[in-house]
Order: sequence, then C-alpha cells, then structure tokens
Amino acid sequence: MNILVIPSWYPSGKDKLMGIYHKEFCEALAKRKNINVNMLYIERERLNNPIKYLLMKKEYIINEKGYKTYIKRMLNVSKLNYDWQMKRYIKVLDKALQKYLKNNPKPDIIHAMVTLPAGYAACKLGEKYNIPIVITEHSSYFKRFFEGEDQKYGDFVLKHSTFTTVSNFMAEYMKKYISVCEVLPNMVDTDIFMKKRKKITELKLVTTSALRQGKRIDDIFKALKILVETKNLNPKLTVIGDGFLENYYKNKCHELGMDKYVLFVGRKTKEEISKILLENNIFVIASEKETFCIPGIEALASGIPVVSTKCLGPEEYITDKCGKLVEVGNIKELADAIYDVYINIDKYDIKELRSIVQKYSNEFVIDKAIQIYQKVLEEKIVK
Repeated sequence: MNILVIPSWYPSGKDKLMGIYHKEFCEALAKRKNINVNMLYIERERLNNPIKYLLMKKEYIINEKGYKTYIKRMLNVSKLNYDWQMKRYIKVLDKALQKYLKNNPKPDIIHAMVTLPAGYAACKLGEKYNIPIVITEHSSYFKRFFEGEDQKYGDFVLKHSTFTTVSNFMAEYMKKYISVCEVLPNMVDTDIFMKKRKKITELKLVTTSALRQGKRIDDIFKALKILVETKNLNPKLTVIGDGFLENYYKNKCHELGMDKYVLFVGRKTKEEISKILLENNIFVIASEKETFCIPGIEALASGIPVVSTKCLGPEEYITDKCGKLVEVGNIKELADAIYDVYINIDKYDIKELRSIVQKYSNEFVIDKAIQIYQKVLEEKIVK
C-alpha cells in the first residue's frame, strides 16, 4: 500500500514542535510491512522578507527514518487574498505531486493533515488523479473551517474525503456536518516513557509546551506563587519547550518573582523529556484549548498524575484517578488542584496511570490508520 502524507504544518523555522506529530506518524507507519509512505509538504514563506525568499532553495528532499519528505516552497499571500492563496497552493501542490510521481508509485491513498490548506488541496488533486483522500483534523480552531468564509472549503472537503479527527469531542462536533467521523488519535511512543520511577517527596512540577499564544504558562507561575505564599512550599517547575513567546514567559516569571522556582530548559528530545519526567511528580497543562495534548499522555506513561485546565483534549483521558481538571484561567483552582494532587501523590497508582495510555500507543494508532485505509480502498472498489 502506497501512502502519501500531505501536512498543513511541518517542523521548520523557529517553532520546531509545529507539525512534529506528522513526522512521527510517518516514521511509525514506515515500519509496517507492505506500507510505503512518503511526505509532500508545501512550505509557505511569509511576505515580510521577499528578498530572503528569492535566495531560498525552492525544492529539496529530506531523508527521514524510513521515508522521505519532499518540500516545495511558495510565498504566503493569504493576508492579501486568501482565495487567491488557496488557488496558488493547489497549483504548487499539483506541480509538486506531478514531479513526485516521476520517481514514486502513484499513491493508493493521500492522507492530508488539517482541513486547510492541505485537506482542501488534497481533495482537489484526489478528484483530478482519482486518488482517495483521508483527512485527519488536528487544529484547535477547526470549527472555523466549516462556517463563515471558509465554509465553502470545508463543505468540499467533507464531500470528497474520509474525514477523521484526533479526539472524541471534535468528532462529536463534526456530526453536525457528517454522519460518520472516526477518531484517529495522536500517538505516543509510550515505551520511551515507561521506565522505573523513584519516589520523589518534594513538589516537583513539569510542563511541556510550545511557548506560544494560548498555552498560559504564566498561569502556572501564578499558581506556584500562591503555593509558596500560602502553603509554605518550595516547589520547582521545569518548563520544556521553546517558541515565539519564550521571552514573554521568562519576563512574566521574573515579574512574579518566581525565578528561583522555575527552570526553562528549552526544547528536548523524547528521550530527554522521559528523563526529566522521571525527576518530577506532577505534570501541569494550563492551556486555553488543546485538541489532544500529547505531553499529557507522555506524563501518564511516565507514571505521574496530570493537573490540567478543561481545555477539551485532555478531558478525554484525565479523571480523578489520574489527576485533576480545573477551569481555564482560574489560578486559585489551579493552585488548589496542584496542592491536592501533591498531598495525595501516593494514592495515584502508576500501573493505572500507564494503563490509560495504551490506546494512544504507536501500535494501536497505526493499526487504526491502516484499518481506515483498507476500508477506504474497499469502498473505492465497490464504487
């Protein structure tokens, strides 16, 4: 079976976490027998430096683990005219696909990640080349694709693809528009995190996040300040990740007088994150909205409870047996939840925490993806 993955995002530029899942998915898929997978990505460069764009290499190939990523660059003019940008994107993707087909077999299925722009463009090319399209929606702002100005694109996608989402709450929402919407959850290489733990008595917190808008890392600083001032605790927080708002969060931490309690360690590999999780005993998510939140699953696989805001995605796997849920932006509730989990830390059973993540393992998710592909191909034969 030949699969071509077309993502809307890919880890490049300053934000190396943006689209990292798509690389991991392809890597896991490539390990399966009788599966040939590659990725085709259209990199949209901002208009703020056109001279830099002119000097850039417009096409290149990256040899990944078990597959290749074919990249073609274009200018992003969506702020000037979004409809025009979509037409250009489809044209560029079409040319890139034609070149890809000269050296690779025709895909049995194109699997696009996110409705716009990749999903819509993939549907247009699927119609042109008679290739079935599977789309998995990852975006936290996915609702806008099916209402308002973008609805015409969303409607076309739903009529010309097998549509999946990464979480149940997204799938339930999509039933407003389609009768069937399967869940293909984000996967976690759980084996990396399931290592023997040592008991930690002090309050040691950790959060993993791209440091961008909506993550509300400063809410965690504020919650720690409450714990320091009202509970006489000496908490330590490790912040894993980087991003556009890194300096903003560091400045907020300093303004709150929490420098001695917070350590920013930057972006880390999965192996490094696994080691850091073993040195901490509570994971914290403070986001406004998450479609899934892979780091929360990694924490549970490591055997530590999670305190999270009710930001949708994590609500599917966090219960009182594995942590606490609090309202977004409620600093006192966040502090109280952290404290409650900490003083009851011995009540959280590591085996039970780890059992929760089994349905997000690489093996489970790739099995589900292949089942979806096989079903799509069977339906194509019937038609």
